Amino acid sequence: MVTARKDEVFEADNIESKWNAMKEVWQNATEQVCGWTKGPPRHSETWWWNDEIAKVIEEKRRCYKIRHKTKTASDRNKYKEARQNAMRSVALAQEKRRQKLVNELESTTVKKNVCRVATHMAKSMQDIVGVNCAKDANGKMLVENDEVKEEWRKYMEKKTAEWEEHVG
Repeated sequence: MVTARKDEVFEADNIESKWNAMKEVWQNATEQVCGWTKGPPRHSETWWWNDEIAKVIEEKRRCYKIRHKTKTASDRNKYKEARQNAMRSVALAQEKRRQKLVNELESTTVKKNVCRVATHMAKSMQDIVGVNCAKDANGKMLVENDEVKEEWRKYMEKKTAEWEEHVG
């Protein structure tokens, strides 16, 4: 790819055109080999999205467009009300979905979903430093930071003791 188009670089008249030709050759070769990604999703956290939320958000957008065009106080108040309603609805939907996930975790019939839920929790908590959850010796899921830290401390002490016994 690059060697087939090297003549384009050598035929350029000045440094600037040589650079541009070389850059284009490299970019085309990279694109052919690696391809392109779509980039990060605009709204990555949509696990709580439903038709009701979509309607509320669409109403908020509609009110914003009207407010933006008219710039009247009444339209501004309608938009503020729609925005507050949207924020409340989203928060409520998120809380309902979280509660449903917690109930699924506590249910014995949904053991297969534990890995999926744990993966989702790990992705949603990526920016937060620390451990999200762990299981204790009895298999109980721990989500409180203090409990998780204590369980990790016990685990590390046990592994250290095993290692020292193995080495020493």
